[in-house]
Amino acid sequence: MQSLPAALPPEVAIGLGRMEMDGIHFAPLRHHSPACSLALQAMVRELRPAAILVEGPDSFDALLPLLLDPRTRPPVAILSQAESARQDGERPATRSAFFPFCDYSPEWVALRLAHELGADFAFIDLPWQAQCDDELETDEVDDGARSLMAERYLAHSDYLAALARASGCRGQDELWDHLFELRPAPALRDWRTLFADVFAYCALARSDYETAVLEAEGSLARERHMAGHIRRRHGALRAAGKPGPIVVVTGGFHTLALQQMLAAPGKPVAPEKAAAPAADCLIRYSFDRLDALNGYGAGMPSPAWHQWVWDSAQGNADGPHLDRVAADALARLAREGRERGLGEQVSTADVQAALLQALRLAALRGHAGPGREDLLDALRSCFVKGAIDEGTAGFALDVRRFLGGSALGDVPPSAGSPPLLEDARRQALAHRIRLDDSSARTVRLDLYRKEKHRLRSRFLHLMDYLGAGVGRWQGGPDFLAGTRLELLIEEWQVAWTPLVEARLIELAADGSSLQDAALARLRREEALLSTRGQGRSAGAAVGLLVRACLVGLHERLPRLMELLARHLADDPDLASVTACAHQLLNLHRAREPLGVQDDAGVRALLEGACAIGLALLPGLASLKPEQEPDAVRKLVELRAVRAALAGTEPDEAWHAALARLAAAPAVPGVAMASAALLFLDGTWNTTQLGAMLAAHFGTGARAPDAVRALGGLMAAAPELLLTQAGLQADLDRIMAGWDEAAFIGYLPDLRLAFAQLKPFETARLAEALARTHAGLDAAVASVQYGISEDDLTAGAHLQAALALCLTRDGLQDWMTQAAP
Repeated sequence: MQSLPAALPPEVAIGLGRMEMDGIHFAPLRHHSPACSLALQAMVRELRPAAILVEGPDSFDALLPLLLDPRTRPPVAILSQAESARQDGERPATRSAFFPFCDYSPEWVALRLAHELGADFAFIDLPWQAQCDDELETDEVDDGARSLMAERYLAHSDYLAALARASGCRGQDELWDHLFELRPAPALRDWRTLFADVFAYCALARSDYETAVLEAEGSLARERHMAGHIRRRHGALRAAGKPGPIVVVTGGFHTLALQQMLAAPGKPVAPEKAAAPAADCLIRYSFDRLDALNGYGAGMPSPAWHQWVWDSAQGNADGPHLDRVAADALARLAREGRERGLGEQVSTADVQAALLQALRLAALRGHAGPGREDLLDALRSCFVKGAIDEGTAGFALDVRRFLGGSALGDVPPSAGSPPLLEDARRQALAHRIRLDDSSARTVRLDLYRKEKHRLRSRFLHLMDYLGAGVGRWQGGPDFLAGTRLELLIEEWQVAWTPLVEARLIELAADGSSLQDAALARLRREEALLSTRGQGRSAGAAVGLLVRACLVGLHERLPRLMELLARHLADDPDLASVTACAHQLLNLHRAREPLGVQDDAGVRALLEGACAIGLALLPGLASLKPEQEPDAVRKLVELRAVRAALAGTEPDEAWHAALARLAAAPAVPGVAMASAALLFLDGTWNTTQLGAMLAAHFGTGARAPDAVRALGGLMAAAPELLLTQAGLQADLDRIMAGWDEAAFIGYLPDLRLAFAQLKPFETARLAEALARTHAGLDAAVASVQYGISEDDLTAGAHLQAALALCLTRDGLQDWMTQAAP
């Protein structure tokens, strides 16, 4: 490999001489590399080994019959799940990991060749449970599903980054293609040279990392475990007198360490630890999960492209035929663009120009034919401006998805599935969700007019509640938050992926159906209301009631209504009770899409919540100033709920409670808000409101109380400031009497209060105030100033500082002189 340094480090040079050690042949590789798989095919058919040992948890050996079943069709993956006890005493966390196979994965090729030649086959890595334990010990815990083929060390190697720059490549993936995937067909099958080059490539990358780091994160423990397997299998074959060598198939990053361990004198290396077995099962996988551009930690980008390259090499000693693959890909891209209406339409002339460009780029770069980057560069040159890999919309994203693919594999029925997964598949098919394609599709659901759409929505919400992620909510009415309920259409992005199945397998212990699993979670959340101090929270309890409707657990509603009634009776928090009443009102209004049958029960709970909220109102008379804004918001929300419930009937008890709050001197914000609500309801007349205005904004009113009262008024009924000229005059008079320091101090509160007005209302108020001041042109109110609150505050501080300077210098009269 010409890009290697002339003088290799001693350990790397020694390793190159150990590619065969006493009948043990090493096949260092990169996961999911067609080049490595072609070399491995040539190697195994030439050596005809007695055994092939492959990197992968040794617990996977139990699944070999399923992997060899002719009905197993890649992409598939072994899902390994292990429970790890948490130190905080919570229930064990399930850690999931995937070991994927596609047609061109070297591990898959090794398995099929071993079966074809009658060689022994075994996985030799640490079980997933032991790897989890190592990660917990080093505080490197990732609660998401991960790949057991991660190649993070290659991706973050300083040496490979420098080598890519020196080779004119834009990253490690392009460098790998340049050095390995794009060799001529004979060179791809020259396994001795190719594996020697891969070994050197990975060994030099390994030199970037210290031994202590590799020990701490578990790499050395895994390598000791694999070396132990190799040593024992080598000894067993010799003792049995079986002819033939052993082929060891591992990621190239591990090969140097394995050689060193096997060459060291002493007793055979033993596995690091005996781990409790993880739960392993064979599941379908998909190309989009294998794509490095989607975050997959092993292998190369664009798995569909590599599948086409691999297919072109099968049965052809002179393949792969990269020029044909590029031509077919361009033609297919153009055809799909026309059929699916993709972001740009590609003509035949465009295809011909792009193919010619790709061929010329490949020749210029010394490639055997167009590679992935050659093709992308040709597309960039001919059609697209910008980087295709970084595209997030339009044609660039279409190309990325096209080269990535979305095909799902298949597993035989004998692989088995938990009843929960089978139930999910059955329901998904009933709701017209494809299980054979992982491409995301937009689904729009008419919740108010179509029963089938409502049922589909409940299924998607149910899967989302379980964390299965088959759909991503994009918009529409949000029944949990109680917002946008006027919208009729709900929109989702829906895709059935391997992660959906992995999550359902993880939840299999919670029940045999989706409803059982959701009910188990709901019951746990009911218990948590008490164990985590929320036992008296009606606001939290009503969320469970709405959730049950949303996901279709209507049989649980009577129990949840009883639970909510108890929590309401014990809840001392007006905010929680008001939130509960608001949610119940939304539930009543959305009873049709949510499938609520017992609307009388919901209404009874709503009436109870309103009554309890009314009983809690006297507590607002003794709040701290900073608590008033939130209290006023709850007061307004409770009024809206009671108004909807009472209809046109007078609400005498409510008005009496408001009148008592209006007379509370300690809470001017709440008092003024109560008075405004009484006026709006027609219970108070103009004279009564005027008396309140005079008390809070008239002569003798304290500035701090006036600001708090203004905040309450604006939160409850901002329109009164526009319609009541007396209120405008009183407020203007109070503010005119403030000195600069007082105005600056109250400015943030004033801005917050006036933010309740709409822009055109603010303009109207400004014009009205301008007309009351002699010499001030009312037109000035229509001028728009592009300044922020911080700018305004800074200007006010500057004005105050300037006034102090003028006073100090005896020039204060300048500030009051009228302009000529």
